[in-house]
Amino acid sequence: MEKTSVNHFFSDRVITFDQTFSDRNTALKAVADQLLKAGAVVPTFEKAIIAREQTYPTGLQLNDGIGVAIPHTDADQVIHDQIGFVSLKTPVEFRQMASATDVVSVNYLFVLALKTAHQQLDMLQKLMELFADDAEMTAFRKIKTADDFIHFMTEQGVL
Repeated sequence: MEKTSVNHFFSDRVITFDQTFSDRNTALKAVADQLLKAGAVVPTFEKAIIAREQTYPTGLQLNDGIGVAIPHTDADQVIHDQIGFVSLKTPVEFRQMASATDVVSVNYLFVLALKTAHQQLDMLQKLMELFADDAEMTAFRKIKTADDFIHFMTEQGVL
């Protein structure tokens, strides 16, 4: 039987490493499909998250040159809380948060599927605190397995 590691928000069913996608939308579709297969989202989640990312970009350039994106959409697209994670072998471009034109080469993708706006805000704050900590991000970049990822995120209080 396949072992499944979980904390409240993370499951090894939707955590992948060293993935390659041609562009942002292909990456989002892949994570949306994993979330759908995990029973976390409704079938329209994929379309909703791509549309929201187009209007409200979520790319962030970190101090160490690493790019992250935190796409999310409305709670009515979510069945149960889950965060999909992808580390990208080759970065894909996302638009910079709060910018109409600037782009970020994204290495890490955190796709939020959360039931309430309050949870989204709380999770965004927790992730931003993690991203701002250069020492923790150095440790984060060494993670190569779902179990290590879940353990790290749980230690950081992202649960």
